[in-house]
Amino acid sequence: MPDDTELQSTWARRELPILRAALRRSDAGEYFPSLEAIRQEVGLDPDQMRIALQALTGAFPPYLKVQLTMSGLDAVGGHVSSVGERTRRELGTWPSADSIVEQLVATLREAGDQEPDPARKSRLATAASVLGDTARQIAVAVISAKLGGL
Repeated sequence: MPDDTELQSTWARRELPILRAALRRSDAGEYFPSLEAIRQEVGLDPDQMRIALQALTGAFPPYLKVQLTMSGLDAVGGHVSSVGERTRRELGTWPSADSIVEQLVATLREAGDQEPDPARKSRLATAASVLGDTARQIAVAVISAKLGGL
């Protein structure tokens, strides 16, 4: 029997806060952050935390790797064993081709704003405009290929 109930996005209220908490704790030097501590920090009930963890670990590639342990119904036992590159890219702490191109365009614009020579100022503005629009796809493809080969 089909269900006409509209599905609601859970990303912003459930999965994303878990990723932020896991990355923040990992980057602060907390080895194997506790899933229960993360659950309490983001304010989810245990069932919603478990559902979110299934989504995050089941994604390809996974956002997180976790080790689950037995726990009661009112807690989530286990820890985060690693925060994936995908999480770091999603949260902006790992370079992506798009972010590198955006930084380059911003740097060109800033240099153009500060350039006293009108001819050079114009060339910098043109370079930023072309890279920001027309050449963006080419630059992203080249940088993506390079990042993938590292």
